[in-house]
This record gives sequence, C-alpha cells and structure tokens, in this order.
Amino acid sequence: MKIIWTKKKDGKKTNITNVVGTATWSGSVEQAAREATITVLNAPNDPNIKELKLNIAVGDVIALYEGENLIFYGEVQTSEKKAEIGTITYKARDLMDHLLRINHRQNFKKKTAEAITKEICKKYGITTGTITATKKTIKKIIIEDSSLYDIIMIAYTKAAKSTGKKYMAYMKGKKLCVKVKGTVISKYTLDEYKNLVSASYEETIENMVDQVKIYTEKGKQVGVVKNAANIKRYGTYQSLYTKEKGVNAKTAAKNMLNGIEKKVNVEAISGNVKCVAGDGIKVYDSATGLNGLFWISNDTHTWEGGQHKMSLELSFKNVMDRKTT
Repeated sequence: MKIIWTKKKDGKKTNITNVVGTATWSGSVEQAAREATITVLNAPNDPNIKELKLNIAVGDVIALYEGENLIFYGEVQTSEKKAEIGTITYKARDLMDHLLRINHRQNFKKKTAEAITKEICKKYGITTGTITATKKTIKKIIIEDSSLYDIIMIAYTKAAKSTGKKYMAYMKGKKLCVKVKGTVISKYTLDEYKNLVSASYEETIENMVDQVKIYTEKGKQVGVVKNAANIKRYGTYQSLYTKEKGVNAKTAAKNMLNGIEKKVNVEAISGNVKCVAGDGIKVYDSATGLNGLFWISNDTHTWEGGQHKMSLELSFKNVMDRKTT
C-alpha cells in the first residue's frame, strides 16, 4: 500500500505511507461514493513528521495505490485530531461525491442512458471513462431536481427494463464510468482453508415484494404479477407499476418482485483489492454451508502493520441501485 497526499493549494505531492498507522478503503452498492480513512501519528516533535510538514487540509487529495495500481482518488472531507500527541484521522470520498452533491434540472427526449450520462458530465466538466452502451432510446425523462448521480441511474434504470441487465456507476481515478453490475472476480475464491477467517449467514423478508399490480397512466389496472408461494407463506407485500411506452410491462413488473434476502458476512486475511461492492465472488465455507457465487453489497479493506484484512457483506442476489423520477 502506497499513500500519496496532494495539496489542493499548490499541487505538491508527498508520499505519507510511512506515517500512516491504519488505512481503510470501503464502499457499498447503496452509497455510490467510495471512502478512504487514514490515521496518522500526531507527534509535533518527531523529526520525520516535522520534515513532511503534515498539515493535510480538507479539500486536499488522498490517493491509495496497491503496487502501481491506483485504487482510490478522493478529497479529504473531515479531519479529527485526538490530542496534541496522538493521532489525526482523515476521511476522504472519491469524486463521485461531486455527482451526488450537484443537483440539476433538465428534460431529456429520445436519448439513450449513455448519451444522457455523457451530456451531463460534459456540462459540468466531469471526465468520463468507459460508459456502457445500452443502445435503448428512452422516450422521455423529466428531471425536476435530482443529483447528477441519480439522473444517470434514473436513465440506466429505465434502460434496464428493456435490456434486463443491471448497471453501476463508479469512479476510476478522476473518471466517471458505468459498467454492467456483477462482474465475477476471476481466479479468486474465499476459502476456509486458505483465507477465510469467519463467516455468518442471515435471512430477511424486510424488502419482500410478492405482488405487483400493473396500471395505465390513467390509473386503470391492466394486469398483475405475483409469487403465489410467497403470498401463501408470508402474506401480501405489494408494489405498483405504471406502464411505459416501449417497455414490456409484465417483464418490468416481474423485475420488481423480491423474495427472501439472504446475507452473508465474511472476514478474510490477505485481502484482494478486486473485491469491491457490486462484483461477484466465490465462497466456500463448510460450517455455514456456503458454497457458490455471491454478490458483494459492502466491502471494507484495512491495511495495518503490513497486513491487508477484508470484511465483506455478501448477497445471494445481484441487485441494481434503481432510481426513479
């Protein structure tokens, strides 16, 4: 792990790896912006620290590298000083934070999700990288007041109703990218005999939807889809869907059905920076009976004392961060 601090004021870069006690890098499919937290020694009389002139300010940039691979580039949001001689904790978020905090109003007509994404990013000077093409023209989106991130995901949510794919917006360095969600990490398995320290398993029906009624724009019911077995066992948990032009209403309504959510929490040593929220990973643990492919909902990577530990929350389903107007 290498940590570079860049001053916003003059662009000066400093390698601060040796004075960082703990570095944490984390993300969630529900959070969009990834975060990094570093803890540095606050010892004004230490000549090594004095030489670095370690006066990291909010707005400065923190970059984390694994080898030569940049895994995080973000701006310091807060700093917390524990004592005159103790530690200072700096928390940073990647540049997705700007897309979450810039609100915009615009109507879009006959454009694809990828075209909408590139248009609003260009308007606000946001560099784009790989933007996955849906090739599905969206008839109309009316945005009254939404963040740039939400606008992008509103567009991709509409496209997903036709493509059947799930999409995820993320930052790669300074670039905004969109990919098909659920890439399976190749040649890597969490295994109780190799790197898995602990695992736990739970089930919940908190987000269950077992019936969806389909309506026209005028409010007339024209259909319904349901999971009869779940209704019989758990009762009715209902959502509504309004028909959209160019979208198969029955398919869209079926995509809204949601059954029992099963979650897994795992702790691992010798962490892998490819294990990030949104991707798929294989797990084997005989104690909990886990054996197969799971989807990462939340990830936390911690580097301390030369060790890379990893905590993951896993789901049995690959779920998209759906947004609607």
